Amino acid sequence: MPRPGRRALPGPGLTPVSGRAGRLRAILTSAGGSVATQLVTALASLLLQLVAARELGADGFAGFTLLLATLVVVTTLHTAWVGDSLTVLDRFDPRVRSALGVSLLSSLALGAVAGTVLAVAFGAAGGPGALLFGALVVVWLVEDTCRRVLAARMEFGRLAANATLDMAVAFAVLGGFWLTGPPRLETMLAAMCAGSLAGVAHAVALLPREELAWPGLRGADVRGVASFATWRAAQAGLRPLTLMLARVAIAAMVSGAALAATEGARLLLAPVLTLVNGVGAFLLPRMVRARESGLPLRLRPALAASVTLTAVTAFGGAVAVVAADPLEPFVTGGNFTIAPVTVAGWAAYAVSLAVTLPISMLATAYRHSRLVFTVRLIESLVGMGALLVLLALRPDLWELAPFCIGAGGVVTSVILVLRLRVLRGRASPSTPERVSHAAQIDG
Repeated sequence: MPRPGRRALPGPGLTPVSGRAGRLRAILTSAGGSVATQLVTALASLLLQLVAARELGADGFAGFTLLLATLVVVTTLHTAWVGDSLTVLDRFDPRVRSALGVSLLSSLALGAVAGTVLAVAFGAAGGPGALLFGALVVVWLVEDTCRRVLAARMEFGRLAANATLDMAVAFAVLGGFWLTGPPRLETMLAAMCAGSLAGVAHAVALLPREELAWPGLRGADVRGVASFATWRAAQAGLRPLTLMLARVAIAAMVSGAALAATEGARLLLAPVLTLVNGVGAFLLPRMVRARESGLPLRLRPALAASVTLTAVTAFGGAVAVVAADPLEPFVTGGNFTIAPVTVAGWAAYAVSLAVTLPISMLATAYRHSRLVFTVRLIESLVGMGALLVLLALRPDLWELAPFCIGAGGVVTSVILVLRLRVLRGRASPSTPERVSHAAQIDG
């Protein structure tokens, strides 16, 4: 009997349809599920941050923001190494599957330690709070792995349901704590843990036995998976790491209140950023399937998606800037103020993400990660350099920080397009994975 592979387990999202209209409906349904998942996840994050901004005060909100930034960085690295590997590689190959098991265990252990240590180092939480945050990192990463399996199976409807359950449980638990007194950092972390545990249980109940089978760890092709995932993880971690370092810099060089105001402005861009992330989560598995079916690397569809996404993002950013003043009391609860110029800065940052995302997803699917890592590294260094110079010379202009962070994003997209035109056609999309930097993925 042939070994099961990803094509043997298509899942509901891959039901064949006939005709152009049917294919279009299938694409829109999958895209809608992907965006809905990002929407629910972002809504949960937004509501949690609104609670923190209104109930924990400026300094408490700044601390909660640093914890979330840490969680995002750890999750991004985990997703890039484990999640993208099980999406792009053959997760049913015994040696690859064993390597994924080793990677998962290592990631959980390192994530727990890093989360606990950084919570203390940033002064965001201490004692029980830091340990609770370390536990949150572990369950969050397990849930993220389960969701990536659902995404690899193109089951975006179930993915959206999973995110909805997580949010419902988290806020039900938080509401229960709220009955006993005002929210505290520890009760918010505990509620997030409960939501993630519910998400894990839900995914385990949905996934077939073949997906959940735990591999033996002997004979694991750790080197092969590492050669595939190293550049991906390094590149994918650049932007969230840059954002985390930027937040630390603002808090250290200006104040926690300045960080709170900067993050409050970012909350107004949450719908736009959610759309961008949802499109990215949808594009990667579809582009991988295109490569697996033998289609050559084609830039035109990615460029069309980039133009469309950029236009929508720019419009959403403009709306957020106009709505900044009327929405400020709702977001901050009077604890700090939000400057429209800071909202405009985050809108510019969102546009830089939208311009680059479809092109970088194409590079991810066709394994050109060193290229994207290089241009993203330059982008991150330019952004952090500009921010540090601004804060060192004119700390009173900290409201312009988002403009610094997003500097260079559009330029990197142009570099990516030019280089992908050169690389296109050099290797067949069906060429087996090679242990070389030129054949890695990116995100």
